[in-house]
Amino acid sequence: MMAHRFDLRLFFRAEYVARVRTEACIGCRACQQQCQFGAIGHSVVSRRAFIDPLHCYGCGICRTVCEHEAIELVPRSEDELARNLW
Repeated sequence: MMAHRFDLRLFFRAEYVARVRTEACIGCRACQQQCQFGAIGHSVVSRRAFIDPLHCYGCGICRTVCEHEAIELVPRSEDELARNLW
């Protein structure tokens, strides 16, 4: 998914991708409400957030709203799925 308008890129993927620290996540969904790319979901089974690295642009907005510091930004090159997405 790439943000386009009039064939111009409006937003570029960062060199980072977000990752949920499941031991710290309480499932409040604050991060999910802030993600403008639809990269964050919520597991009913584990009652925790999860991030789809294929849709994450690495902007870090989700990290700033998490009061429990359950989201971290890791280098995109360390994520198998996202390492070649720019």
